[in-house]
Amino acid sequence: MQTPAERFTLKQVADSIRKTIESRYNRTYWVTAEMHKLNQTKKGHCYPELVQKENDLIVVEMRGTIWKTQFENIQRRFTEVVQEPLRDGLELLFLVRVVYHPIYNLGLEIIDIDPNYTLGALQRERQETLERLLKEGILNANQELEMALLPKRLAVISQADSKGYSDFSILLNGHPKRYHFNTFLFEATLQGDAAITSITKQLERIRQLKHHFDAVVIIRGGGGEIGMHCYNNYELAKAIATFPLPILTGIGHSTNMTVCEMVAFNNGITPSDLAYYFLHIFEELDEPLDEALLVLPTTILRLIRQLKTDFERTTNAFQTETKRVLQAHQTVSGSLVKDFQRVTSIAVQRERNELVNQQNLLRSYTTQSVQTGLLKVGNLSTTVGIHSKNQLSQQTTTLNHLQQQLGPRISPLLQRETTRLENIERNLHLIDPIHVLKRGYSIVTNEKGVISTENIPEDGSEIRIIQADLTVKAKTLSSSVQKDTKA
Repeated sequence: MQTPAERFTLKQVADSIRKTIESRYNRTYWVTAEMHKLNQTKKGHCYPELVQKENDLIVVEMRGTIWKTQFENIQRRFTEVVQEPLRDGLELLFLVRVVYHPIYNLGLEIIDIDPNYTLGALQRERQETLERLLKEGILNANQELEMALLPKRLAVISQADSKGYSDFSILLNGHPKRYHFNTFLFEATLQGDAAITSITKQLERIRQLKHHFDAVVIIRGGGGEIGMHCYNNYELAKAIATFPLPILTGIGHSTNMTVCEMVAFNNGITPSDLAYYFLHIFEELDEPLDEALLVLPTTILRLIRQLKTDFERTTNAFQTETKRVLQAHQTVSGSLVKDFQRVTSIAVQRERNELVNQQNLLRSYTTQSVQTGLLKVGNLSTTVGIHSKNQLSQQTTTLNHLQQQLGPRISPLLQRETTRLENIERNLHLIDPIHVLKRGYSIVTNEKGVISTENIPEDGSEIRIIQADLTVKAKTLSSSVQKDTKA
């Protein structure tokens, strides 16, 4: 094997590569790439992973470096313009210098990031979401829903420790008239990418309980306009637009209205605005009652005075008319009484005369009838006496004859029947159950009666075994019916 004519150390090769790159890439470049991961260290330096994707596949990946001082300046300017902090997954326009390090190899030193490029990308996402919702015909779907007359059952999506949620609750429950609201908190993350999944998940939970609520409120307090890009997301905006209950937003910012706010039933700049919105609905319905309470006492007094005057007028007219009617009736009654007395006197006299005539006729008829009846009774008594004596004699003769014939026959018959009854009594005595039990037999029963093929006890059920002088309670282990083996 030949010895090589020229040899280099690894450091010499690295130095040559560094010099070549420095001479070839001796200026700065604007490069677009996705910041896959920011990788900020405790010391404040960042080593982001920069990638380019095609069809969701990474085709290029390079290491970046942002020194602490540069990162602080870049982060401050980026947040002021975009209203979002630098985060993983953003497509950015970087001002870079190509560098080579003997240990860390080829990389890009990031000098600056153009926030206006990112702002444009976020605005494009907002516009694309709006156009997509409009094309699908659901942009105003939630706004076309009908709000309940008194929306007091509210599902609130917020954070329990949020100042906005606290302000909202205090205002609702602190009204001088103490309007009653039922609020139920569904806790969620309300800014950044995590808010998209968190809010959507809570909306799905509320959808399953929609019959318990009149409206949904999404409120976010504090934090300014940082982390608002999530409210331009298509999936979250669609979930709000197509929700079956009115959704109201109060996410705490005043410029560049997000898509979620645009598709919501109503929106307020702050949670307090939404609280005033609900209170205003109650106040509008309550205002006619307040006005009625102010005029009601005066109206009632005026009505009472009017009714009292009408009552007195009616009473006086009634008394006058009553007196007139009574006087007229008294005159008519006096005349009628006199006529009635005259007619009654005539009728009574006529009836008295008729009664005297009838009395005389009745007396004459009664005397004649009594005499005739006495005569008939005498004749009938004589006839009955004679007939009765004849019948009595005949029946006495007949009875004597029957007695003579039946006497010899009755005695043997009585003797036979007496003997037969004694035999029956003796047989009954022999088959008495007590005598049967005394011969060693037993009767087995349960709660349904005597055990038989029609009453088979269940396994483990209680039975009673009855003997002549003893009753035993027991439990069955098993029961079976024996088949008849006769041919």
